[in-house]
Amino acid sequence: MRILRFILLVLVTLAAIGAAVLLTIDGNLSRIIGRTAFSSGERLFPYTKEEMNEISWMRINCGGDMAEFRRRPNGVWWGEKPWDDRMDPRAAAAILQYTYSTSIVDALPLHKIDSASLKEFGVKTTPITITLKEMSADGRRSSTMARYTLGSTAPWLVDDPENQTTDDTTYMQTDFYGRDSRILVGTGNILPLFKSGIRQLRDHRPLLIHPAMPASIEINNKGQRIALERPSPDPRTPWKITYPLPLDTDPQMMDVLLGTLQKLTAVRVYDPEETSVPDMTDDQVTSVSIRNFTGRLAGDGKSLAVEEKPVTLRIYPPSDNSNLAELVKATVSDRKAVFELAQTTGSNKEVPGVRNIPLDLNLLRSKQLTDIGDYKITGLSIRRSLQDYPTIVRFVQGDEKTGQQPTWMYTAEGSRYQEVNPDHLVSLLKTVKTGNVAGFASDKATDLAVYGLDNPLLTLTMSLLPKPNEEPRPPVTVFFSKGTDGSWYARQSGKPTVVMLDNEYMKNFTANALAWKKKSLLSFNRYNLKEMHLERIGSGGPLVLKFDRLDDSWTASKDGRDETLNINPNRANRYLDELEKMEVVSWLPYTNPEAREALKKPVFRLKLVIQVYKDASRQEHREITGKDGITFSAEPEMEEKTISMEIAPSGEAGFSRVYYGKLNTTPYYFILNMDSVRLLGASLAEDN
Repeated sequence: MRILRFILLVLVTLAAIGAAVLLTIDGNLSRIIGRTAFSSGERLFPYTKEEMNEISWMRINCGGDMAEFRRRPNGVWWGEKPWDDRMDPRAAAAILQYTYSTSIVDALPLHKIDSASLKEFGVKTTPITITLKEMSADGRRSSTMARYTLGSTAPWLVDDPENQTTDDTTYMQTDFYGRDSRILVGTGNILPLFKSGIRQLRDHRPLLIHPAMPASIEINNKGQRIALERPSPDPRTPWKITYPLPLDTDPQMMDVLLGTLQKLTAVRVYDPEETSVPDMTDDQVTSVSIRNFTGRLAGDGKSLAVEEKPVTLRIYPPSDNSNLAELVKATVSDRKAVFELAQTTGSNKEVPGVRNIPLDLNLLRSKQLTDIGDYKITGLSIRRSLQDYPTIVRFVQGDEKTGQQPTWMYTAEGSRYQEVNPDHLVSLLKTVKTGNVAGFASDKATDLAVYGLDNPLLTLTMSLLPKPNEEPRPPVTVFFSKGTDGSWYARQSGKPTVVMLDNEYMKNFTANALAWKKKSLLSFNRYNLKEMHLERIGSGGPLVLKFDRLDDSWTASKDGRDETLNINPNRANRYLDELEKMEVVSWLPYTNPEAREALKKPVFRLKLVIQVYKDASRQEHREITGKDGITFSAEPEMEEKTISMEIAPSGEAGFSRVYYGKLNTTPYYFILNMDSVRLLGASLAEDN
């Protein structure tokens, strides 16, 4: 009897061990040994992210339908049932993240819940069951890592202090740790993934694109072919058009192209057996073929290898081209599916239509006037036809020894070099560097006379700063002219393309030479000021102010009377400050008839008497010998320089918004704004 009891005990033990081993293989040892009670805030499946990454198979049971997916070696989740097609990677990521992160808020014992209330939780009436497994490479062995059933949304919200967010909660149940007799409340909510059953788990985006990975794109838009390439996935590496012409691309439009292809989403997805596509040739459909970088080095050991076989999206035309509501069919070469795509963006603005894909050469090509790209311009010249002297602008490097600051200088109409108007320079350079042309007239212009470019009206030449370790690049020259239709056209030297330009683009190039002149009105140093005369014409003689730079004080007189005590020195100082900063609205040619006529009756006159050192070339060289026998040069001689200015309104004084002015130091007229006019007429009296 003892022997029989021992044998029975051994057999029972062996059976228990065997069952344990079998269930351990399936990952369910806890069904035998049980599971401790959940603690509030405890993660439902306390795996690490590394362990979660080992999951390679999932099954979704939803409303009587079932889908199975397996993760391929490249990380892409692929359907095995009921479709042989790609799973939406966003859905796969959401399920895995939910499984990893959900934590228990509460646990409700089933024996305390009546049958009527049980329906509200949804785990028995509308369940969604998710099973996740780690599969061996050959698919013969598996280990269940998670299995749970989702019910309905729970009414509670839970704060997430780590992410500073508020989470939804969901009723759920798990039998992974034994036949659980509780309804759990878990954080998070992925129920929207299953609002259409398992249908939305199938990837409705025809293409799986990461913007950094495409190496080449070939577009065949109903017979019109465009080929694009880039040598590196580095986002700083620009795309180039290689066919039908070697052209730069528009970076923004390339982002639109890749982004649109990435977001393109089907309204419906069919198996090929469920529907058909029109029987059409390549020249009758629109196709986009993409080859990606593989992540491996090419044969040269430097560049990245590119996929040999492209993924090709084929979009079939609608039966009625005028009916934008009609869905169009599409296929993609790496999937067994037919997609129905909208032609235009619908209510969901994030989902583009096929007509949003930029497929035209003129959309994808660079809209820049030249190919100088990010080269720095160090100098330029603008020559007008029949003009004796071009306008030349150049950057002058600073000199630390002499204290000379780096600056831009210009010469126009044969004048001496002077500082450039920075506003005009920046505007012109911005136009050249970032301004877009209005269109493209021809890429194979044979008769330049049609565009007036056989005899250009303007010629722009730009010098460029070489990049590090690069040979100097020759200057870039652009020709401008007006065609027989009166439109502006331009062509870069050595390029076959003729572009069209609007008047806004051309305004900086057609501006007269005075646009380059600095807008600073008066150039003087206040400490060289000797006298300042302010005269309101018709109100007696001028107010004469004398400035003592040693003690920063003023004296004043008018019509022979001492007015010093009536002058507010602070106002006089501010007046002088504003004079030093005063700028014109614009300079006008010396031939301007309106300014000449107005200034026949000036309303205000300003005169500045400045003490300056006499020009060395006009001084006699004198030497002085001291008592100690040391000889040194004498103090340079001083001389007075007078700057005078008159202003006059274009119409009746007090009503005019335009005031003209003239300096004795330049032949050009100018326009002042009203703020400057009011300043010039401001009172310096103590009691005002």
